[in-house]
Amino acid sequence: MAGLGTFPNGHPAYPGQPIGVYNPQPYPGGSPWHNVGYPRFPGGPGIPIVMNPAPFPGGPGIPVVVNPSPVPETTPTIPVSRPEPGPTEPNEDPAAFWSPWPLPPRAKQLAARAVGFSGAASEGVPGNDLRRQQLIQAAGPTPNEDLKYRGGRIIRDLFYVNLYVSGDTEWSTADVEQIDGSLSPAMRDEHLNNVLLQYYDNQQISSTALPSHPLVGYTPTIVTRGDIQNYVAYLHRQGFLRSYDLRNTVFNFLLPPGTVLTVAAQAANALREDINSLVRTETFETRDVVQASEEGDSRSGMGGYHGSVVTADGGRVYFSVGVYSERFANDATNGIPVFREPWKNVVATLYHQLIEARTNPDVEDAIRNSSDLNADRNLGWVSDSGLEIGDFPLHTDVPLTSVMREVPLANGRGQVPVQLPYSNFVHGIEGPISQPHPLPSR
Repeated sequence: MAGLGTFPNGHPAYPGQPIGVYNPQPYPGGSPWHNVGYPRFPGGPGIPIVMNPAPFPGGPGIPVVVNPSPVPETTPTIPVSRPEPGPTEPNEDPAAFWSPWPLPPRAKQLAARAVGFSGAASEGVPGNDLRRQQLIQAAGPTPNEDLKYRGGRIIRDLFYVNLYVSGDTEWSTADVEQIDGSLSPAMRDEHLNNVLLQYYDNQQISSTALPSHPLVGYTPTIVTRGDIQNYVAYLHRQGFLRSYDLRNTVFNFLLPPGTVLTVAAQAANALREDINSLVRTETFETRDVVQASEEGDSRSGMGGYHGSVVTADGGRVYFSVGVYSERFANDATNGIPVFREPWKNVVATLYHQLIEARTNPDVEDAIRNSSDLNADRNLGWVSDSGLEIGDFPLHTDVPLTSVMREVPLANGRGQVPVQLPYSNFVHGIEGPISQPHPLPSR
């Protein structure tokens, strides 16, 4: 490769900001416990949403207050020119924003050591069938749904990289700037992080946004879990991830508008011979191309998921993937289009995935070792029914607009779209708080 990545219409490379999921689960009962993510419809008993320090705008009887867009500490801009091209080789400096990374060649088979979990594990519930039963029954919002620490890794100092699939042709400059410029302050916000601190013994946590990159080469119509694992394995094999702290970094794959995401373990090209006939239109008339047995796709309400890939050298690479969630003129949807502006849906999806990836990064190790009766020791914070910090709020009967919403930043510099997490302290959904909760007595 040579030269910088460019946006459509001739815009030069986007430098990003120098500062710093959703596992798939369609409507409850539709897929294994570990594929937790956004259901198509909220379901199950309601749970209280605690808004601290004050209710957010937009709720019943609460006037809608329009706040300004977030103002990052360093506003991302698109430069008119750059004196020298940025590095584009595998050992590039990760501080070089928007240098293009390649998509792997299209393939029908997966790399032998790259898959994050086996096909068998992806079809059913690893280990305990009780998890599936509880999920189907939509267990009530009681303290029994509180998250429990299982002994696995958690990530205190998180790094993340946004990778825009087909970023050189299918993403607008405005969307990239809004996503990068809103996710970073959301992940670093003091009041949002105060809710998370209860899962870190109230010890300080941090989040650092590393430079974004476009993934170039082609525009996929469908992306499967197998494809994402191939993307990760290919970038690792080619050396593009060499300079990162892989134990604490999550690579976010952002799908372009119109691309459908599935949980299929196969590569997209292997699903059906007619998969290439899927037209990326607003009607999604060929939705039967992805078989129902694949248990979930973004056209039926899945926004994304997170996981990990085992590399050839036995290491781990953490990833998340998010859909460009939008609603079309004929009322068809792709992903979870709660906000009118799709970029806000992307940010809320990524926020969900990143807080799950940091509190339960090795969930797929439990899946890979499902035959081990002690496989749960690989898990971080997970409820008895197998739900992570971002999942249970989406399995309630409260409107999604109450769960995914814009919240004010603690520094007063605007508001950001997020998905509110589950809080053990209130046994339900909780918004930003000005002070961390006291830890329970032991």
